[in-house]
Amino acid sequence: MNYSSVGIQGVGYSVPERRVTNEDIEKMTGLDKEKVKFFTGLEERRWANDKEAFSTFGVSAAKEALEDAKVDPKDVNLLIVATGSGDFFSPAIGCLIQHEVGLENAFVLNLNQACAAPNYALATAIRFIIDGTYNKALVICGDVTTRMLNPNENLFVGAIGDGASAVVLGKLKDGKKGFISEHFDSDGKYYYGSGLFNNGSRVPREELGEGKNYFITRDEIAGIILPNVIKWFKTCLNECLAKANLKQEDIDFISPHPAALSQIIAQLQSIKEDLSKTHIVTDLYGHSGGGTSFIVLKEALKLGKLEPGDIVYNFGNGAGFQWGGMIFRWCDKNDFLY
Repeated sequence: MNYSSVGIQGVGYSVPERRVTNEDIEKMTGLDKEKVKFFTGLEERRWANDKEAFSTFGVSAAKEALEDAKVDPKDVNLLIVATGSGDFFSPAIGCLIQHEVGLENAFVLNLNQACAAPNYALATAIRFIIDGTYNKALVICGDVTTRMLNPNENLFVGAIGDGASAVVLGKLKDGKKGFISEHFDSDGKYYYGSGLFNNGSRVPREELGEGKNYFITRDEIAGIILPNVIKWFKTCLNECLAKANLKQEDIDFISPHPAALSQIIAQLQSIKEDLSKTHIVTDLYGHSGGGTSFIVLKEALKLGKLEPGDIVYNFGNGAGFQWGGMIFRWCDKNDFLY
């Protein structure tokens, strides 16, 4: 088997029912609702209620993806869960999701690649499949970041949503192509820029406690993020195109890093493309970390913006910083061996 002999067989997602409007954000933060719209591009976002956790949405997204792929849970032998906001610090949440979904034959692997998770998780699953170890993989990504936001201190709160998404990967019939190329990179000098720093072994026990477990984005990093996102987006695209022996005009659908509408537009403009080449979901759901990428694909499929045979460029970056891009062909259900 080779890299292109694996494809995406099914996709699903799950978001909370609770809608949080810009008026709600204004009441929480004191930031005028029109400024919330200006800074984020969002009309509303979905937030988990007090009885919901990441596994709530991960399990639901997994079941939808399996149904879409027409794959029995017992036939999945690899589960990769990528999130930075699992239900617990330990144990890793993949084991609970495996049990809840009925993936009794699946080996579980947990990753934490922040918002860059989808491509990293896909690349990992592909390698397990092409070496013959596993036949069918389920990848789940997403976050429930609102549990970690301080609305009194972090105006980033307006851009964030909760949720999870999932894809099923399978082997393709001879002559069919799925994944085509990839490029990944990191730059650790920006590790301090955003994240959940008040947890982990570096934090003294006496500094842990109520009100300290917040996700933060430091003010000094704000002006650095967007120019770098644009640079990384373009670099990954060019690297992926070169490895695939393709030209930009061969790409039918582009999924940029979806943190905010302004970022999406800036990424597309940097390669002389516009919103007609993608689909936006953050304006209604907010940015659910790694979960948003597969949601974009699912909704684009529903609307006919993405069809079997289309060539997709998918990009994402995350705290750390780390980023990656992939080019793949969207496969027809009949392209798979089983």
